[in-house]
Amino acid sequence: MTWLFVAAGFAAGALAGLGLAVVEFGAWALVSPRRPSGPAPSGSSETVRARGGDGVALAGRWIAAERPSGRVAVLIHGFGDGPGAMVLDRAPAILARGWNVATIDLRGYGESEGPYSTLGPREADDLRAWLDVLAGLVPPGEPFAPILWGRSMGAAIALRAGVADGRVRALVLEAPMVDLRTSLETVLRRKRLPMASALAWLILRRGGRIAGVAPARPGMLELAPRFDRPAVVVHGSDDDLIPSAAARELAESFPTPAAFLEVPGARHADVARIGGPALLERMTAFLDSVD
Repeated sequence: MTWLFVAAGFAAGALAGLGLAVVEFGAWALVSPRRPSGPAPSGSSETVRARGGDGVALAGRWIAAERPSGRVAVLIHGFGDGPGAMVLDRAPAILARGWNVATIDLRGYGESEGPYSTLGPREADDLRAWLDVLAGLVPPGEPFAPILWGRSMGAAIALRAGVADGRVRALVLEAPMVDLRTSLETVLRRKRLPMASALAWLILRRGGRIAGVAPARPGMLELAPRFDRPAVVVHGSDDDLIPSAAARELAESFPTPAAFLEVPGARHADVARIGGPALLERMTAFLDSVD
């Protein structure tokens, strides 16, 4: 019988060690961006700089509208995107409506400094610094009218920043990361890892300790009731990371329910491509409706 207890103890120790390795690897992968560069912005652009409240140097690009305007669309990329990924499909359509476009490198991505991504808290503070910079780029006498257009993680960051800064006129939330822990559980289940819920909680906890701030709370469903300006939620019907039902619940959580645009056949990363010009026409028409 002794050998059974020894074997059981060895197996339990091996599983615990494997679990700790998964948590450690997952936590570092979560908060350490790959720094994808992505394609360069189309059109004539200039590099702009900002500095986060903790001193981190941030980089972005500014593409001015053909006619002078104080309307600015700030494009915020997702977790696995290059900073230029938001520009290709979206910037030409936005510029055609007379809006300036600013595309920013989140901390730890592209040309921005910062060793860790916090998936929301510090990035939202960075956006307030960006709004200060961008307000100085609009033509004199033009009222500064920024909207935040975020994809996936960028949507969560946009909502958090919009709640904190009253200058934000509206939000475009594309394939929003409604709940980080739930999405992480989905990824872990795809990899056939047991106890996905517990592992997701441990990874987020460890990631928060590495980055120095809890990345998952408050979630988008907690923040949405606090944003009282126009918003639109755009989501793919076949998104296998964030169910369409979760995105619809988010849209309904705003004080005035956000418009909800579902793109048939689109998954998590291809909403703009699958939706094509017709979708971009509806999204940019929303921009023009913002006071």
